[in-house]
Amino acid sequence: MREDIKDLMLNNVQTDDVLADSHDLFEHLDYDGGIHQLIDSSVDIYYYDLRKWAVDNYGFIEQAMEEGLCEGVTDFHALIQYGQYVQLSEEAREIIDDLYTEYDGKLFNVAEVA
Repeated sequence: MREDIKDLMLNNVQTDDVLADSHDLFEHLDYDGGIHQLIDSSVDIYYYDLRKWAVDNYGFIEQAMEEGLCEGVTDFHALIQYGQYVQLSEEAREIIDDLYTEYDGKLFNVAEVA
């Protein structure tokens, strides 16, 4: 997912964009839903893969339920998908934090010198 987010950033951020922190970068990249589309497309759809993931990541499923994302959902596989969504969302924020640090001053927040 890192490369997909990096591509999204390289295609959507200009040098004159002023982004105060990684939260601003996240909001800028997700203005049209780009980040959420990447996350959605990374969630497993096959039952076997979902069950395999759930074994080591049940905490994310519980977190999704605690955050109210699964309100009314009774299908076990859908619950796992919500858990994956939470995990991938956290991963995306971490990646954007890293990319903000890596590219600040090279790709954006560059003051024009006259």
